[in-house]
Amino acid sequence: MKRTSMTWREDFAPTYADGYNEHGKSEPHDRRGSVRAAGSMDTTIEDYAKFLAGFLRGEGLLGQSATEMLRAADRDPLGPPISHSGTGRKSGQRTPGIGLLSRTRLRSLRGPFGPVFYKGGHNEWTDNIALGIPAKKRGLLLLSNSILAETIYPALVKFLWGEIGLPWSWEYNTPELPPPLSMVEPGNALQRGEIVRCSLML
Repeated sequence: MKRTSMTWREDFAPTYADGYNEHGKSEPHDRRGSVRAAGSMDTTIEDYAKFLAGFLRGEGLLGQSATEMLRAADRDPLGPPISHSGTGRKSGQRTPGIGLLSRTRLRSLRGPFGPVFYKGGHNEWTDNIALGIPAKKRGLLLLSNSILAETIYPALVKFLWGEIGLPWSWEYNTPELPPPLSMVEPGNALQRGEIVRCSLML
């Protein structure tokens, strides 16, 4: 992962991307000079895809550690979704009996193909999500420099993989954004003009 760092490096300058809010307003890339957990990581889709593929293969993990990281909960311990501003949305909404559990920001659940994990990240201008189905050794990585990407990710994932059981309404439900697209025919999920790069590992 030679193009990944927790702080800004000047050799990233030729290929960095600015972000865009829900109104299409550009926000300059944050060149962090100090580490802020995973929120300060600069990377490329190629580097992140290598990491995701390695994780799916269990590289660098003891068997017990990998099992525990991907274990779904016996019940759904996570409550109502939280908006970007920290206020609750849809009071009382819970995950629909899928064993959703969050550990150090890696979330796991019981899907129709067995355990599913995902890790997302966003601010007001960018959005990304990595997903994996360990039993099938399949991973999907979506990176975007527009916050509107979260309105197309559910349709895009369903188009590529079918229904995998992710609680999209729990994860993505920001009142300020347009509703998620439901069309899954080729091309329709990208009509909003987001710059989305997709890496699919079969």
